Amino acid sequence: MHLDSHTYQAPAFYRRLGYEVIGELPGWPGNNTRVFLRKRLV
Repeated sequence: MHLDSHTYQAPAFYRRLGYEVIGELPGWPGNNTRVFLRKRLV
C-alpha cells in the first residue's frame, strides 16, 4: 500500500503505523515537503 503526505500533515503518524518513507519532494508546496510512504501488506 502506498500513500503520500506533507511535512505539515502526518508523516510521523504513518511511520508509527509501520509505513516507510520511499521518497520526498522538497519545495512542494512552498517550503514544505511532499513525503511518499509505503507499507507492505502480508
